[in-house]
Amino acid sequence: MKRVSRSSVSALVCLGLSAALASPALAQQDAHAQTHTAAKTPGAPQLSGTWRGTSTCTDRVAAPACNDETVVYEFSAGPKPGVVHWKADKIVNGQRVPMGEFDVEYDKTEACWKAEYHGPRVTSVWRLTVKDGHLTGTGRQLPGNQTIRKLDLVAMAPQ
Repeated sequence: MKRVSRSSVSALVCLGLSAALASPALAQQDAHAQTHTAAKTPGAPQLSGTWRGTSTCTDRVAAPACNDETVVYEFSAGPKPGVVHWKADKIVNGQRVPMGEFDVEYDKTEACWKAEYHGPRVTSVWRLTVKDGHLTGTGRQLPGNQTIRKLDLVAMAPQ
């Protein structure tokens, strides 16, 4: 039996040719590759819930009006599978003040949750990652790609 490398099997899976695999050994490798890939792609539950932390300005030349903020983000199921809805609030005088809402999708290539924001004064791309109940991320201003915000939040216990 001819051995096929895992990268070859993955390439076949990516090309949608896994059905062409005739050997049971190759089919087993293919199933393992699909399971391994699925495990690397987090689902909406990873991000779902309420998070609290900071949104810190990192480039006041690119974003001179930027202010450091304490933030509360709520993530819930989006309008379609694989999409998460993001509701962003900042804390002002102890009260939550809405900043905006948009949807994020997991970007497998960059291994992060990602969304573009198009506002009246700025266009930005947001990249978020979650690990062990800790959400970190960046906001980058487009088209120059300057990092203008750094995010650092922790999951809040459900109430």
